[in-house]
Amino acid sequence: MEMDDIYDNVENKPAYSRPLAHQTAPQVSNRGLRGAVVFLGLLCGFLVVGLIGVRVHYFLATRALATEKSNLTEERDRLNACLVKATQELKKLGMGPSNVVFSASLVTTTDWTYEGPFDTDVTLIFKRVVTNVGNGYNSNTGIFTAPTKGVYYFSFTGCVGTSGKLNAALVKNSELISAIYDTRGTYGCGSNSVTVQLEVSDTVFIRLWNRHSIFDQSRLSTFTGFLLFAV
Repeated sequence: MEMDDIYDNVENKPAYSRPLAHQTAPQVSNRGLRGAVVFLGLLCGFLVVGLIGVRVHYFLATRALATEKSNLTEERDRLNACLVKATQELKKLGMGPSNVVFSASLVTTTDWTYEGPFDTDVTLIFKRVVTNVGNGYNSNTGIFTAPTKGVYYFSFTGCVGTSGKLNAALVKNSELISAIYDTRGTYGCGSNSVTVQLEVSDTVFIRLWNRHSIFDQSRLSTFTGFLLFAV
């Protein structure tokens, strides 16, 4: 081969292309990525705002409920105070049952029964209760306690026992109001009646004086009272 042919081959052969060191790979577009990031940011913002709104709403609702509860509690306390005051005023006025009436006889048996004479004064206990509207009379003690302030009517009857004489009195608290007195002998009877103004809790009872006696067979010796009108 001639030298000219060798040079021709070299000149006609394509040169090997080596990439330059400063060249980089093709860049990917960031527009879509930025859009996704912006969308996620907005979504997170909306979520945060929504959560804040829910929290604020919960706080306001809780505070409103607490305020309402406090108002209801104050109203309840006010009503209770009014009720207590009204009850106290009613007690001062002596307001109680409008219907008060009782009637009782000395013994529950129909047998002839004598009580006394005693060495000391005693409160007679009328055990057979016929009527006790308002529960003012206590058959265990023989004492009537006024449940209502007002004017009352009382009557009592007693028959003489074995002592041959009877002296008994109607007593208001510790004050003697009226009395019966009979010395005609056994089986003689006496009665009396009176109107009395009472305060609430005043007491009325029948006292048998010492050395006197009384008898009954459930219908003769009696104690009766009733409210005429409240005052």
